[in-house]
Amino acid sequence: MMVEGALAAARLRFGALLLGAMAVLIPCPAHADTDGAPGPRRDWLALESDAYQPAPVTPERKPLLRRQRPNTVSIGIQGSYGMVRGTSRLSDGFSDGPGYALRFRYMLAPSFALGFSFENQRFNSRGGPPSTTPGASDSVIVMTTVSAEGVFYIHREREAHPYFLGGFGHASPDIVDKSLGSARANEGLYLVLGAGMERFMRPRFSLDFTLRGYAMVSNVEFTSFAQICAGIHLYPGD
Repeated sequence: MMVEGALAAARLRFGALLLGAMAVLIPCPAHADTDGAPGPRRDWLALESDAYQPAPVTPERKPLLRRQRPNTVSIGIQGSYGMVRGTSRLSDGFSDGPGYALRFRYMLAPSFALGFSFENQRFNSRGGPPSTTPGASDSVIVMTTVSAEGVFYIHREREAHPYFLGGFGHASPDIVDKSLGSARANEGLYLVLGAGMERFMRPRFSLDFTLRGYAMVSNVEFTSFAQICAGIHLYPGD
């Protein structure tokens, strides 16, 4: 009887200790406060389920607007305004005037294109009394040029990107006189360097702005002329 009583007492003590341990280890549920904030129990569950550390979401990449594939052809047209300087007959009595150009570019790589330009540029007289001598104040220069150019793009993957160009060509200037007609003067080869900015507005349409400088030596005479150009470029397809 004494042994059975001791065993019963031991069981009671063990049960009491077990209940006390469970009461300490298992937190009691807490209700939200008056402002609706979660209590300690809800915070503990949120931490256990990683609710405070959501998985990172990779933003969807915006599709590129500009054409970068090799073998892409673009066709452009630009209006220009230029000025002529130097020691040749072309700069004697002439200063500046408007023009236009057709541009063709063939993409050889995403950042490089081979370009061909066909230009028509006029240089008006600087003013003065009328004269019957070709190249005087009542004349105008009409110059046609054709050139091959390398175009190097910077950050071609962006919608707006700068570029640099360099090449050579052939100029055919005519001095058109109101009294005596036209006469060819200082025809020859030239070098061209320039820089520009292209801004894509649509996948196959862009705005194109260029600053160009030309240097030509003909008949042992030096002629330089510069242009500022603005226009559009079309990418009809691959």
